[in-house]
Amino acid sequence: NLEEFTALAHSRRTSMFVKADVAVPHETVRALCELAQFAPNHKRTWPWQFAVLTGQARSRLGEATALFQEEQGAGPEQVAKSRTKYLRSPVVLVVASSSEVDAAAHRQAEDRDAVACAVQTLLLGATAAGLASYWGTGPVTEAPGVKHMCGFARHDTILAAIYLGWPLGRDPSRPERPPADVRWLA
Repeated sequence: NLEEFTALAHSRRTSMFVKADVAVPHETVRALCELAQFAPNHKRTWPWQFAVLTGQARSRLGEATALFQEEQGAGPEQVAKSRTKYLRSPVVLVVASSSEVDAAAHRQAEDRDAVACAVQTLLLGATAAGLASYWGTGPVTEAPGVKHMCGFARHDTILAAIYLGWPLGRDPSRPERPPADVRWLA
């Protein structure tokens, strides 16, 4: 019902307070990816792609991101941080949008929007499963090496590197949100 969903949506938080060494069952991650596929998708193109990184794959993700940052002229502190940051959670889920290579700009935008909806659905599912989650962006979404290691095509668009893990018990603060800007037209 709406009250239960409202409570779930209100309880979802971006959090990196996770037990980095406690695995998340593969079945749980798969269930979250399956749930994400119920996001709205105009023309039923099913554009979402998921790459689940655990173990040493998280280090390789950091190396691919760090290499890209070095090529872009990032400072040594940023590069060093990228090499280890994906080890902060037991699972990193890289999510991409795939459109046909020659798809019109509006189709690519619709597919990207559908994947963003899928990510939100996945994050809500993670909250319902008792997991902490964090939607990461930045250089990881732009690095060609990340696309390659995840098996995505060069023209695919990475939207998220989602950290998933069991919470440490510290609740992240709840930011104040402004009221919805709603305009009623009759």
